[in-house]
Amino acid sequence: MPFTNLIAIGCLLYSLEVIKFSIASSAEIYKKKLYYFIPLITPNGSYFMKISLDIVDFLMIALALQGLILSVLLLFSSKKIPSNRWLAAFIFVVSESLVMMEMDYSDIWVSRPLLLVIMVQLKMALGPLIYLYVRSLIFGDKKSKWKSYLHFAPLLIDMKHQIIFLLYITGALSVPFVQKLYFLPLTQSFLFRPSILAVLPAFISLIIYSGVTYKLISNYLNTVKISASKLAGMKSIKNVLHLVFALIGIWLISIIINTNPSKGNAPWLHCIVYFPAIVFIYWLGMSAYFKQSKMSESEVLEYTGKPVKVHFSQEEADQYQQQLIRLMIADRIYLNPLLKVDSLAVKLCIPEKSVSNLLNQHIGKNFNDFVNEYRVEEAKKKLSDHACHQFTIAAIAFDCGFNSLATFQRVFKQLTGITPSQYQNNSKTPDFSINSPQIRI
Repeated sequence: MPFTNLIAIGCLLYSLEVIKFSIASSAEIYKKKLYYFIPLITPNGSYFMKISLDIVDFLMIALALQGLILSVLLLFSSKKIPSNRWLAAFIFVVSESLVMMEMDYSDIWVSRPLLLVIMVQLKMALGPLIYLYVRSLIFGDKKSKWKSYLHFAPLLIDMKHQIIFLLYITGALSVPFVQKLYFLPLTQSFLFRPSILAVLPAFISLIIYSGVTYKLISNYLNTVKISASKLAGMKSIKNVLHLVFALIGIWLISIIINTNPSKGNAPWLHCIVYFPAIVFIYWLGMSAYFKQSKMSESEVLEYTGKPVKVHFSQEEADQYQQQLIRLMIADRIYLNPLLKVDSLAVKLCIPEKSVSNLLNQHIGKNFNDFVNEYRVEEAKKKLSDHACHQFTIAAIAFDCGFNSLATFQRVFKQLTGITPSQYQNNSKTPDFSINSPQIRI
């Protein structure tokens, strides 16, 4: 068993033990605070800092730490499916946000404000990570260029503690304009006064990106022909988005409750969003990890392959296919050695990509194979015609639309199994044993 699988199983067993311990705890323990001692190292020496959490918070911290481990595990095992790197980042952001929330609930920021500078709020990245994960699955990593990272520019909104720190250490506050802007009441309220409005940008961002992602998957499933395994995978991701919308609804409820001053500081309020969220991402990460570990190389290639766009319905494809056959049989356009895909596109009045799609997806042949079959059939007629025996093989090849004798020799043998000369010689001495009935004497 691979070492990464052992780590994943160990994480799962540990989490089950944590849940078992939490359930076995009595109601008295829940009402009390559990005290933990965290080792800290400072320039003045190392010491232990005491924080207090109830049993539910202890469970959530344990799951958050497992989420962080799981995100790293999924990141290093994403060679099979590179898109899982975005999923690993999403799991990391949710887990990191939960850890920061628990630190805020335990008043660690009050005693250690420097941690506010070290740890960055990443909630604004939740929406973009969902979108980039799905887009990477659909279009591949080629679409994930440097412009993709512009989606994370709004993270600056949640970096106010880092901005304050930079203003102080760089001396920028000595600049009159910056100083005047910094001490404006509105700026001071935004930077230092806690408000429910602080979570609204992340909330709105998650709604917008989730909606765009859902529409992207729906359009993809309706307009693109994909393999059965990838179809099942995309449908499951669409169902996962339903759970994301449910979590958004729970988040909205918590925001509404927070606007009520009498209930805004309820001790259970911080759990109604993060507890289902951490369970959700833990299940999502485990499912993604074990799914990719069980996939064979052929399944991975099928799952990560570039999709083929469907240009026609089956009825339209049949109609254009009949038009194409009429062009070949009635107009004999294959005799033109300069015939290209664009020529067919002009005659069919459709784009070149649609012609290629018609040939590849509905007829099952590429352009050269399709046209050369008609040219070889024409060459067979001329080679078996006694009136054409006076012409050379090269002359017949060029007359049938080939612009190279070597290409004609290769294609003819590929389709018939013999060379043009052999076919012509056989036509001079017909074999009655093949085409004529025999009477046994």
